[in-house]
Amino acid sequence: MRLTYLDILEQCFHDKFRGYNKQEVDTFLHLVADDFKSIAEDLKEKDHQIDSKNEEIKALKQNQEELSQQESETKNSSNVEEELRSLRKELEEKNLQIQKMEKSSADQSNGNGAFSQLTPEMLKAKAKKIINTAKQHAEQHKASAAKELDSLQIDIQKLRQQKQQLTDNIRTTALEHLNKYKAETQNGNAGNAPQD
Repeated sequence: MRLTYLDILEQCFHDKFRGYNKQEVDTFLHLVADDFKSIAEDLKEKDHQIDSKNEEIKALKQNQEELSQQESETKNSSNVEEELRSLRKELEEKNLQIQKMEKSSADQSNGNGAFSQLTPEMLKAKAKKIINTAKQHAEQHKASAAKELDSLQIDIQKLRQQKQQLTDNIRTTALEHLNKYKAETQNGNAGNAPQD
């Protein structure tokens, strides 16, 4: 049977001749009940925090899965391959235009034109740099999500430990009060025994 705050508060003891002081017993029960209520509320709060952290973990895992899926889609997607083909074709067209402009510019100003310094290799290098930067950003976001997930798991473990400690404290306090009550009951009965 699990005791509740109200069980402790509503506990009644029968009056006996030369028994315990009813007011002292009631006061003590009120103190125990208040402690019990406070600890029960703390446990509820810890459970709520654990549930909240579990929800955060679930959301982060889902976010991480989405990022992983997006990353794999980016790597394996036919859309990306199609886009790359399109970009390569466009790059080749631009290269041809640049070459034509360079040739006409070279004819006009003996190689001092504005586009004479752009080369296909430079454009390819710039495209690779953009792609690499995007990949780095995705990796950093993924690493950040993993760190936050680890941190939340550590927080949940700490909350579980605190919950266990509170439960142990409740048991210890209840046993101490029970033992004290039993000891006082035995001492009280021994003191009331007839003396020879």
